[in-house]
Amino acid sequence: MYQSSAVSSYFVTVGYLIPIVTILGLAVLPRGKFLMSLLLNILAVCFGSAVSMLTLWSAIKARENTTPPGTQPTPIPTYNSSQSAVCGVWLFFNIWFGNVVRAKLPAFNLPVIVYSILVNVATTNGPFMTKVSTAETFVKQLMTSMLVALALCLGVNLLVFPISSRLVVFKEFEGAIGLLRRTVSLQKAYLVSIESEDMFATVTRTNTTAAGLKKGEKPRLTKEEKAATALRETGGKLRELAGKLHADVPFAKRDFAWGKLDAKEISKIFALLRNVYIPILGMMTIVDIFKRVSEHRGWNHDDDDVPPEVAADKKREIHIWNEVMKQIHEPFEILSEAIDQGLEHAGICLEILPRPRKAKKDDIDVEAKGEKVSPGDPALASVINDKIAAFNSTKGELLNTWIKERGFNPIPDEDDLNSPSSYWPNGRERDQVQLYVVLYMENLMQASGKAVQELVAYADSKVQDGTMSKKRLIAPGYHRLRKWFIAVVRNEDSSAEQSPDLMETSNTIVSFGDGYNLKRDPEHLPPATSWERFGNGLRKISKFFGSEESMFGFRVACTTMTVGIMAFLESTQRFFQEQRLVWAMIIIAIGMTMTSGQSFFGFLCRVGGTVIAMVFSLIIWYIVNGRTGGAIVFLWFFTFIDYYFFVKFPRLLPAIMIIIVTQVLIIGYELQTLAIGREVAERTGQPYYPTYLLAPYRLACVAGGSLVAFFWTIFPSPLTDRTWLRRDLSATLYLVANYFGVISSTLRSNLDGTAGDISTPGTPAHHLHKIGRKIFGKVQMLVPSMSQHSEWQKWEPTIGGKFPREAYDDIILRSTRIMAYLTLISYTLMHPTHSFSRPEEEEQEQTRDDADNDPNPQQKPSSVTSNQSREWLDAMAKVLLTLNPTHHSILSTLTLLSNSLISGQSLPPFLPLPKPYELTRRLMRLGQNNHSKDSQEETGEEEDDGPPIHLVDSRTGLGDYDDDNYSKHYKQARAAADLLDPKNMEQPGYAEFAVLQVCTTLVCDDLSGLVRAVSGLVGVVDFSFSFEDGSEGSNGFANGKGGKGKGKKGKGKVD
Repeated sequence: MYQSSAVSSYFVTVGYLIPIVTILGLAVLPRGKFLMSLLLNILAVCFGSAVSMLTLWSAIKARENTTPPGTQPTPIPTYNSSQSAVCGVWLFFNIWFGNVVRAKLPAFNLPVIVYSILVNVATTNGPFMTKVSTAETFVKQLMTSMLVALALCLGVNLLVFPISSRLVVFKEFEGAIGLLRRTVSLQKAYLVSIESEDMFATVTRTNTTAAGLKKGEKPRLTKEEKAATALRETGGKLRELAGKLHADVPFAKRDFAWGKLDAKEISKIFALLRNVYIPILGMMTIVDIFKRVSEHRGWNHDDDDVPPEVAADKKREIHIWNEVMKQIHEPFEILSEAIDQGLEHAGICLEILPRPRKAKKDDIDVEAKGEKVSPGDPALASVINDKIAAFNSTKGELLNTWIKERGFNPIPDEDDLNSPSSYWPNGRERDQVQLYVVLYMENLMQASGKAVQELVAYADSKVQDGTMSKKRLIAPGYHRLRKWFIAVVRNEDSSAEQSPDLMETSNTIVSFGDGYNLKRDPEHLPPATSWERFGNGLRKISKFFGSEESMFGFRVACTTMTVGIMAFLESTQRFFQEQRLVWAMIIIAIGMTMTSGQSFFGFLCRVGGTVIAMVFSLIIWYIVNGRTGGAIVFLWFFTFIDYYFFVKFPRLLPAIMIIIVTQVLIIGYELQTLAIGREVAERTGQPYYPTYLLAPYRLACVAGGSLVAFFWTIFPSPLTDRTWLRRDLSATLYLVANYFGVISSTLRSNLDGTAGDISTPGTPAHHLHKIGRKIFGKVQMLVPSMSQHSEWQKWEPTIGGKFPREAYDDIILRSTRIMAYLTLISYTLMHPTHSFSRPEEEEQEQTRDDADNDPNPQQKPSSVTSNQSREWLDAMAKVLLTLNPTHHSILSTLTLLSNSLISGQSLPPFLPLPKPYELTRRLMRLGQNNHSKDSQEETGEEEDDGPPIHLVDSRTGLGDYDDDNYSKHYKQARAAADLLDPKNMEQPGYAEFAVLQVCTTLVCDDLSGLVRAVSGLVGVVDFSFSFEDGSEGSNGFANGKGGKGKGKKGKGKVD
């Protein structure tokens, strides 16, 4: 295009900005993301042009006001310090302002880079302008060149191999369906592997010992360990893809398209797929459960080191689980086949998966065709329903197998009803826990089957109502566009895909809510008068200038002025123009990052990329002997190769971007000079350099700009990736605590019967479900960001002790697992197929089913069943009211750990961690108390002396609840303890109760591990007493009776 005389004569020497901005415009982005970036880029160009014109006008006026009257104009403008100073001040302010916006609103990352380039070029040329008309022409050239570049990006994005955001999401849907099918297949292989092997073994070798291994030989894994490893890897990929979907679905819903599924339908498909993968991933936790049981019971050692009674207990446990897994084999075979077919069928019907090719007519066996129904056929839904019904019918068989192996007596004799151990042999709590695990697995399998049924039903409904029969114009509505605008200006969640920053490829910004890191001023009360509110406003101004975003803007402004100051000093002004140092300032605008790890890695990438680009440029130019046509073709070819690595290796994005930009700069300058002539090219004061000299000069400019950017990133104090990682971890724990609060509220409202219908907007259940889903998405976005920061920190120089990466990785792992367990609890409570129905609704639904399916309706025991279910839930509610302190201790501990990480303050010496299976223990105690002496009830004596933990509400300073209410609920819970007995394991809701118990236990176990990991990082305040004779104790007084040693109290000491 620039070879046209009309184009080259208009843009003259600023034409190089067109290819640069086309690169920064990222035309390769999906359409939804590109259109968002395009609108913001246009806004940045227009605003930057206006600011640049104001800058040049004020600078010219400064020259006019300081030039003596009668001074004759010269061909080359003389140096004017006032004009240069005005340009420098405006440059500093604009760079500071732009990067404050960049740090505060991540969606403006690219627009601010474009804005900075425009301001840099305008202000560094400002000292040479003497007329306002010249400034107007120059600014018009700058603005037009950038708008033309953005227009070219728009044309390429829409016309040349267009990729819509909807297509990206549909491909991710396809990948999610494939990973789900593979996960179910691997889960089946794992369950088969533990039918005959030791699932508690931690030794990962078969027929080999550590001493017998040859050098470099890896130990052979057991069949169970191989299956578990493959299952974990696939589950990790599925979780990562779920995080990408959370970031990409909003763009697909905002996209314009000619298609079949609109925004609401895409959102519904995503929700249904989420309902499928949550229980399927939940089934993977059986691997973690067996591992933890092995560790807690001391079974993770060789059999030679284990006492005989422990070995016998372990062997018996292995035998029981082997038999249970054998019993699961056939039902899970049926279920896995139904899930696999259901996912494929839904994908085909919704056109996410390609429809399989039809066989030739000659190869079709008519009789076989009549018996087989393949995915995509309308009749497959009934086949899947039959298979899942067949699986549900085997539910009792698994429990019977476990009962037979355990010697459990589900229906005790009437004479033994008063015995607390009649239901359990020896009254062992371990059997109760084992029953929970069995019911836990059953419930998750049943939940996954029901979720697939819902997905299949929705896919069939879209086919039946004609949605999938024809395409139509799909456009986002006003409400959706308004939400997008609000999300941009309010700093909502963003990821690298949402607001692509060229140098910070994996940075994720998540809005954690108003409660996180909100510190009240202990020196000021809330304002009560207008004057006090005005004073608070003044304090916000100083707070803004001292914020982290303002400091980052100040760093970038100082970095820019380190090079740009030469454009405003008389002795260096010509040197700045001749050596094109403005490109060092542009590299600073592109490459300045907030964290030192990414900055150091980016510095190496930029210098290395420039060296590669220099070599490529020499090849491109001299292989065709400097001929225009050949140079353009080879430039396209090398850029094409660069973009392959751009897409394939996103971690090398800094180097690849610099390669592309530098190639375009060097070859573009030579082509520009050929088009406009050498004489015109040198009018700006920049001498012409041949390619073999220009390429090394570009390398020097880029290396110098990158070095300056790296220096100001770490000076005067760096914001390291390690600091960022610690903040993300603190925020993750805060979000997990918030999520746990949502779950507790959901459980309480469900048991109280006040939750309402989850599908009805405005009900508590619907509101809590939306909040929980939003928090879940935030954590899904944070986890890969934290892992990436953990990788980036390796590029930061370590001064002093080593970085405890193992501890941070352990916190990331445990936080992720806690979130996964809480998600299972939330799914169990909030999913419509598992929601607790009111008796009236159950009676109406049962009446409708009877009327539809029974030609001779008779009296059914539906009301009795529903009343029993309601009684069971009421009894559960009464017991849970006595355990509120346990829930509060989990919430308080997570919040305390979050605050310790963000502030670096040491933990207190003791933390109230809940015990695993606390509810189970309490129920067993209540049941034993009910079957104890009757004289206590007659005399009114009470065994319980209050709640297990007395907590004070920090917001009110009062107790969480008074003792009278607790005693009342305790008495009611004792009266209802029989309904919560394991003999009711087939009652509706008991399986959900088992899920709560297993997941809560896993949460408590990981919570204790979190306390250990965080205390190792921030330390523990130690108030113990130490003595000169070496004896010391934690309570201080136990060891104080010697009298000879002089005691010292470790006041404030950190251990």
